Amino acid sequence: MPTQGASITVQGGLDLVSSSHALFRTPGAATVLQNFESSTTGGYRRVSGYEKWGTTSAVIPSGLSTDLIHGIKNYANGVVVAQGDNLYFSTTGTSYVQINKDTFTIGTGTVSISSNSATVTGSGTTFTTDFAAGDDIKITSSQGTYIYKILSITSNTLLTLQTNANTSTTENNLTYYVGGISAGSLAGATTIPRTNQSNVQFVNFESTGGQNGTLYFVDGQNKIGEFSIHDNATYHYEDINNDAPEGCSLIERYAERIIVAGQTLNPSVVYYSTRLKPYDFTGASSGSIDVGDIVTGIKVFRNSLIIFCKNSIYELTNLDSTPIIKSVTKNIGCVNGNSIQEIGGDLIFLAPDGLRTVAGTARIDDVELGSISRKILPLVDDILRNFANYTISSTVIRERSQYRLFYYQSGQANSGQKGIIGTFKYSSEGIPAFEWSETKGLPVKFITSDLNSSGTEFIYHADESGYVYQHDTGNSFNGSNVEAEFQTPDMDYGDNGLRKSLYAVKANIRPEGVQNDLNLRIRYDFENSEVPQPGNFTVGNLSSASLFGSALFGTGIFGATTLPSKRITVTGSGFSNNFKFFSNDTNAPYSVNGMFVSFIAGGRR
Repeated sequence: MPTQGASITVQGGLDLVSSSHALFRTPGAATVLQNFESSTTGGYRRVSGYEKWGTTSAVIPSGLSTDLIHGIKNYANGVVVAQGDNLYFSTTGTSYVQINKDTFTIGTGTVSISSNSATVTGSGTTFTTDFAAGDDIKITSSQGTYIYKILSITSNTLLTLQTNANTSTTENNLTYYVGGISAGSLAGATTIPRTNQSNVQFVNFESTGGQNGTLYFVDGQNKIGEFSIHDNATYHYEDINNDAPEGCSLIERYAERIIVAGQTLNPSVVYYSTRLKPYDFTGASSGSIDVGDIVTGIKVFRNSLIIFCKNSIYELTNLDSTPIIKSVTKNIGCVNGNSIQEIGGDLIFLAPDGLRTVAGTARIDDVELGSISRKILPLVDDILRNFANYTISSTVIRERSQYRLFYYQSGQANSGQKGIIGTFKYSSEGIPAFEWSETKGLPVKFITSDLNSSGTEFIYHADESGYVYQHDTGNSFNGSNVEAEFQTPDMDYGDNGLRKSLYAVKANIRPEGVQNDLNLRIRYDFENSEVPQPGNFTVGNLSSASLFGSALFGTGIFGATTLPSKRITVTGSGFSNNFKFFSNDTNAPYSVNGMFVSFIAGGRR
């Protein structure tokens, strides 16, 4: 019989719902795709690893592994970490400073304030040296101690606040405090504890705080927190008073305001600050809206704020005038706000029936909902059935148009922690779609991703070990093997009634370094136990090509091709078969892009 061949392009991602007959038409899809990601350049790429941030010199922010991490956030080319009842900051991972400190120091001289006045008059003061417009000043009067924002400074003895002073009369000879201390002074400052903080959510209000912006954060228990590192390297921290809502668990920036929600006592209320004054929830342009359903997440979408609730979704606009609240749907809600991310111009979130998107339509200010996780529905259903056991976190990797969702289970070994990856791609017909895969062995309880000041994306995550890890880097899972599997559906090469004897597979595989542990397994006729099944086949040594001008002599491997094809001699026969590429090592990642299968046609059944 003549030799025949079939070319298979690897694409489509994980498909757990299509029938075996339907999958005959999509041989490049996957029925198993563990620790692979669908690449925007084609094929399936074995995922990169993770390692302790700070590598061998990494330290636990609080110094105690028993202190659980409750949230992390990229900031000022470093990371802010909420751990135990405190917050910490580092730019290296090898040392941290505790930042939830009283960062005010007593000023020179005394001040006077009056009722219904924003003017502060000093005696023996040095306002022009101590302050700049937008800085904080803390003043202790008979009404208590209050923190104000400075509008302008006229002289060493005269400044104007952004709001009137809290006093019912004229008070003289008052003590005032200057905001901002150096990193070296933080250790000696008084701690302002974040008692019982949990699932800390951050947002950067970039209009204040200098080039780094100002972080605002909530934790479901305490006051809204504010932290910034100014351009002069001074650290500023405070809990927002001024009648701001307390105990919120959700926060977002929208319409030049801070938006908070998720109070235990008022779970359906969304609060918004005064425009351009994120610390002020009492001004004329601040307010609140009761949507009548438990709010589970809030996220900006284009010119709107999408309010995700337990059983419904709303769209909020027009905060600069009369706020407009519009129902998107009253039939679908969001089960966890930590799943909400923006990708591909849409919002993606975890609904009770799977992952969905809030997408814009051709009509102005109109949105629609779409379902995107049908192909991995059994996997998502398993997450939803066991939802109470998981801590959900998610992020977007911008350069790969990739959404990652992790469901962390306390007490589970790292090797058993799981997640899902969705890569946003366009098909050859120009249709947008997500291609899915799974992760196993990535212990991600909290994750953050953002660009640094140089435009480079950095991703960090935390588990329950107390350490912060750099995500998506290196070849191993913090020194452990990456167990990767890609299995195709059974394929019949267009004729399920014809027996095929396979004798060679030419695999198109692009390594990113040395990879010598990749294997191929073939199973015939849907892994029928009555059909002789061959053993595993070794793919052979793979090495990335060295390019002239960039390779290091003595380290780089010369003579390799940029996209090598490995011919693998195989055995066995059947009416259909599947292929599984698998590795379990700490070698470099690689991409499987396709294969050419050679076989001899046999008898017809």
